[in-house]
Amino acid sequence: MGNDLKILHEATLTLLERTGVKVDSTQALECLSRIGVRVDPETRRVYPEARHIERALALAPRSLTVYGRRPDRDRPVVLGGDHVSIMSGGGSLRVLTLDGQYVTPSWEHLRQFNVLIDCLPNIHMLINQVDPVDQAGPGFYRRLAAEMLAGCTKPVCLQAACASDVRAMIAMGEAIRGSRAALVEQPLFMIGLNAEPPLHISGGVTGALLATCEAGLPVSVGNYAMMGVTAPVTVAGALVQLNAVQMIAIILSQAVREGTPICYTSFSGAADLRTLDVNTSTPHALQLLRLGIAMGRHYGLSIYSTALTDSREPDPQAACERAVQLQLCIEAGAHLIQGPTSHMDRMMLSSYVQAVIDNDIVGYVLASCRRPVVSAETLALEAGHDVALEPQYADFKFVSHEHTMRHLRDEVWEPWAFDRDSFSAWDKAGRESVVERAAAKAREILASHRPEPLEPGIADALGASSLRELYV
Repeated sequence: MGNDLKILHEATLTLLERTGVKVDSTQALECLSRIGVRVDPETRRVYPEARHIERALALAPRSLTVYGRRPDRDRPVVLGGDHVSIMSGGGSLRVLTLDGQYVTPSWEHLRQFNVLIDCLPNIHMLINQVDPVDQAGPGFYRRLAAEMLAGCTKPVCLQAACASDVRAMIAMGEAIRGSRAALVEQPLFMIGLNAEPPLHISGGVTGALLATCEAGLPVSVGNYAMMGVTAPVTVAGALVQLNAVQMIAIILSQAVREGTPICYTSFSGAADLRTLDVNTSTPHALQLLRLGIAMGRHYGLSIYSTALTDSREPDPQAACERAVQLQLCIEAGAHLIQGPTSHMDRMMLSSYVQAVIDNDIVGYVLASCRRPVVSAETLALEAGHDVALEPQYADFKFVSHEHTMRHLRDEVWEPWAFDRDSFSAWDKAGRESVVERAAAKAREILASHRPEPLEPGIADALGASSLRELYV
């Protein structure tokens, strides 16, 4: 793999020097020109060299952290080292309701998903689960930001269309934290942006990137390509295009502000070349994700990736695709993985039931990936000696030994929807399925859980005073 990564890096240098990337922002072009990057003002393409990449990689932080609203109580999301965090799916345009109906998403659906995911213990960060289509209009991403910051206490990823969106979100963050300095020290959110493959970063996205970097807040620039349509059909070719965009984003971020926290984003999928539809979960797509994560590791950066499913309902396909992708991303070295909580059907669908099932899948995979402690205590040689030789342990063996009592909670994983009861217990309880248990749990959470609300003065500053009562 090491030699392959070097070849991919060299190919990226060749692509950047010969083909370049279109960056549709005069301000960004001027910024890159100032640090010696060759810029063509007519085509708005930029052509960095190896030295520009090396400088940017040396300046970019090795890790970044995003905090919840209550940093003294909430688990921070750390992108770096051996940390792994899970982020919800985002931006779905359909909802599978608890009544089994497929509907277009509303703001009320977004609020419900905020409440649900705020309660799921194995989901550590949120992005807007759906893109509401009712009452859409100017200021859409700012309203989304206010909803997310008002509707959950966990760290969030906010999407933005332009620099003014980012500035509005920064003002919201300052209102919650109390100052710009406090927001930079403990960021409430990172800004998640997306390029437009092949090899193009739009003016609005570039402006949002510049505004985020100027503020010193965490940022990512995804490049979701479809192999065979908006990227080469080969995994290596698609990876080189993805990597080129990542290098441009990192160079630009460090040119604006040295030390800007930015992560390497490994997003991409395949296409069904018979229909030109997106396929997010084919083996081909997973190869690209894994290779992208390996490139991010090669550069020593924070890595943000995805675990998706193309299934349209909670079913064996959804479980298989989610679990396999999650496991592969973790083993490859991703730090933040987006998708669990029902990013389904080519990223177009969200399901309350699948969100609860995904919480169990994530918990299962994370628990399985934890490295067991090997010590004198955990080797249990004395306990083994006692159980083998002492008559008092003859009936119940290790169950009755104090060593088991001391470690009773060490190895416990408690699912909400999965069932591990005996057949007779399951039969007596009514033979409830995983989907039925997940639906019941979702209803229970929506009826009883209320994220801690913003203080009235802060809600007013966010322009979210009208939202405050919706979460109380």
